[in-house]
Amino acid sequence: MRNNKQESETEAKSADDETEREGEKMMNRADAAGVLREVADGVENGRIDIEGDNGFTVAVPERFELEVEYEVTEDEAEFDVELEWQMEGGEPVSVDESHE
Repeated sequence: MRNNKQESETEAKSADDETEREGEKMMNRADAAGVLREVADGVENGRIDIEGDNGFTVAVPERFELEVEYEVTEDEAEFDVELEWQMEGGEPVSVDESHE
């Protein structure tokens, strides 16, 4: 049984047929670094595999937009890394160099 304060996973489908999967889990720095290394390896190989009950696979194109954001308030800090690309026919499409 999961403790909602420690781990949560959600999947939502919007009206415009967008599917979103999200997971949160409390962990130490070493474990988090391991997860980030697995994601980085997946990006480099063109396929990110997220394991678990609601696991999924993400095909990553050769080129994409990378956004890194750090946000701080008085009582919380958040560091986000986001990869974004276009999809055509259910397949990832590389961002061309003119979008850099």
